[in-house]
Amino acid sequence: MRPRITRKTDHQVVDSGPYALVRHSIYAGLLLSLLATAVAKGTILGIGGFTILLIGVWLKARLEERWLTEELGADAYGNYRRRVPMLLPFGRRDRSSGV
Repeated sequence: MRPRITRKTDHQVVDSGPYALVRHSIYAGLLLSLLATAVAKGTILGIGGFTILLIGVWLKARLEERWLTEELGADAYGNYRRRVPMLLPFGRRDRSSGV
């Protein structure tokens, strides 16, 4: 994960492939692998570590969402947010137009 968010040339909403299932597919895959590892280890420390990382990834994703809304526009990114869940496929979609 990069510490800074940077704008790419011709940046636009991508809503195909894995991004049709979740808005942050890389984070979702990372969290899934961390959860599987924590469950396989079966320790409180593993579950605690996963929980801390989950909170950190969720916070970073929310910051990126705010930035993307500003950069790509509330209409374009807001429509995407309403259609596609943030981290969990089949999860709750945003119903609001803001972040």
